Amino acid sequence: MPGTIRTEMAGRATVVTLVDGDIVTFVGEGMPLPATVWARPAAGDTVAVTYSTDNGVNWQAWPTGPVTAYAQDVLLSGVTHVRFQRTAGTGTTSTCGVC
Repeated sequence: MPGTIRTEMAGRATVVTLVDGDIVTFVGEGMPLPATVWARPAAGDTVAVTYSTDNGVNWQAWPTGPVTAYAQDVLLSGVTHVRFQRTAGTGTTSTCGVC
């Protein structure tokens, strides 16, 4: 069963490996702004990226949709949480991060 990993930002780059459908949530408090958010799926993997502007109550899909190849975006303000989940594939090297 997938788990949830909460990652507190502390003004530095944070990189996490996505495994077994776990949800990785970056909590925005302490997130450096502007912040670069990125997902790097392994070959054959898909990563869902969502974000919240209200402390994780409601979630919006990343405007470009599910990620199947490296993608990044820059957060300027207003985002309180960013969430990543590998939703397809069996790779063990998909990564995501905020810096």
